[in-house]
Amino acid sequence: MLFPTQVMMSTIGVLQEHLDNPDVNEVMVVEGGNVWLEDAHGLHPAGQLNPDQISQCIEHICRASGRRVDLLSPILDARLHDGSRACVVLPPISLGGCTINIRKFSRRILPLAAFGPSACTDILKHVIHERMNVVVSGATSSGKTSLLSAAASHFCSSERLVVVEDTAELRFNNSHVVRLQTRPANSENLGELTLQQLVRTSLRLRPDRLIVGEVRGAEAIDMLMALTTGHRGSWATVHATSARDTVSRLAAMITRDSPQWSHEQSQELATSALDAIVYIERLPNGRRHISEILHITKDSMQSLYEAT
Repeated sequence: MLFPTQVMMSTIGVLQEHLDNPDVNEVMVVEGGNVWLEDAHGLHPAGQLNPDQISQCIEHICRASGRRVDLLSPILDARLHDGSRACVVLPPISLGGCTINIRKFSRRILPLAAFGPSACTDILKHVIHERMNVVVSGATSSGKTSLLSAAASHFCSSERLVVVEDTAELRFNNSHVVRLQTRPANSENLGELTLQQLVRTSLRLRPDRLIVGEVRGAEAIDMLMALTTGHRGSWATVHATSARDTVSRLAAMITRDSPQWSHEQSQELATSALDAIVYIERLPNGRRHISEILHITKDSMQSLYEAT
């Protein structure tokens, strides 16, 4: 199965009606055709697609994103024209049939007040003003990207932002933004551009603030090394289970991809590079809120804010 990648498309086939529904946050196709939707009330089924409809949807996603998916490259992670993030997994990697997941992103940038009370947002504004290096951490779909986009709206308008992402998701209303996105290898396993390479490139682009969309691999060490060499006011996101677990999570990424570093050395690098960790959670009602803000030093983690 091969899906072309050259022509831009504005719709995603029969799934487009769900994407156009403002109440829907996420669209999923599982078990080879069952459609599920997520809205403010949680997950619920929404019909079924036949094999031809599934193939057409995947083809639309490939064309809209300019990327490919086939038996040699059975996983596709892409950004659609409206900023939504799509993930496609083909069988036999996906048991039971093709899997499609499309996570919608709001076209508007939320205010910081949407993520916590003034006691929380005042601290966050102070962190931004003091040009602290910050990691926003949380679980999948907790609102990390939305929070970073909201924080960026409080950056100085004259600052040059250099943004590197695996899949472009962040939204900005800033006037001076340079955006870099990774590229997968082609069918001959050539041409790949990794997040680690883009982090290194970003440092040659004179950023006033370096923004890394999602740290999850070898780029962790390059980002943290950059933050220890004078790149103040930089921000990144990372998956973690708690605010205090975030440093250990970053250290684990370093030791996994750079085994010559010990866990203790990796943790020391992280605590030297970072000034604050902002942990965000998704509540049962679907609302995202900041649950904790930590101030980081080499010797301690001090809680600046904790939601009650």
